[in-house]
Amino acid sequence: MLQTTLSYLGDIDIYLLDQVMKQRYQPGERLLDAGAGGGRNLHWFTHDDYDLYGVDTDVAAIRALKEKYPDWADEQLQVAGLEALPFPEAFFHHIICSAVLHFANSPSHFLQMVGEMVRVLKPGGSLFLRMTSEMGIEAYIEPFGEGMYLLPDGSQRFLLTRFLLNKLLQCFPLGLAEPVKTVNVEDIRCMTTLVFIKSTYVK
Repeated sequence: MLQTTLSYLGDIDIYLLDQVMKQRYQPGERLLDAGAGGGRNLHWFTHDDYDLYGVDTDVAAIRALKEKYPDWADEQLQVAGLEALPFPEAFFHHIICSAVLHFANSPSHFLQMVGEMVRVLKPGGSLFLRMTSEMGIEAYIEPFGEGMYLLPDGSQRFLLTRFLLNKLLQCFPLGLAEPVKTVNVEDIRCMTTLVFIKSTYVK
């Protein structure tokens, strides 16, 4: 039974699984994995009647996904960056973006990527974001410009800050669906999970 469950779930992000268990996603809905990589967060959704799409800048990763899912149409798996998504406005019911946005090279680049995801998200749709952040390790990180920080683990990352989170809520028609959740790994790295809903109100 355990092996069956594990094969069904694959390597899904545990915080995304939390949203699955809360029935955030329903069969028949169109979903984008923005920065799909090896497709670990797509796997669970392939067992039900979801309309799935994935993009990544890694040509080899998209090629491998196309080999894994040969019946998918070409437009469902594309080589593309989040700065210019190849989809029309309000196309997706849900977008998942896990461990991608901390590769931004500046606050403007970060906002551009989020803005593109908001553009292709339907009003009322959800945006799941998970990325490295300053929240909880503010005293241990060292900024060196353009939103980049040196972390105690020796890595250099673009970090989500409280200022940037407030900027997202000011710039885009997004509201938090759940409290902000941050996991602190021994004061050397923090990962924050955000779940937004795009507003249905149009000015």
